[in-house]
Amino acid sequence: MSQDHKPDNTEEMRRIEAAGGFVEEGRVRGILSLSRALGDLEYKLNKKIGIEAQMITCVPEIKKVDMTGDDKFLVIACDGIWDCLTS
Repeated sequence: MSQDHKPDNTEEMRRIEAAGGFVEEGRVRGILSLSRALGDLEYKLNKKIGIEAQMITCVPEIKKVDMTGDDKFLVIACDGIWDCLTS
C-alpha cells in the first residue's frame, strides 16, 4: 500500500530538481535523507512554486483502500520506523 518517499526515487528527484535542488548520495542537497516532511522550512522557500512542488513537500501521498473483514491491522508510522523495519 505504500512506498518510501526517498530523495533518489525518480518522481521525488524530479520535483527536487525542478524546485532548484539536487540529490547527492541519496540526500537533498547532500544533507536531508527524506523528501517529504512537515518541518525543514529552509527547503520550502521558493515563492514561485506551490507547496506541492517545493524541494521538501508536506503534501502526503494519499491512497484510499476499502477495508474488509479479513483485515486485522492498520499500521500508521513515521518514516523512521521503516528505516529499521520492512513493510
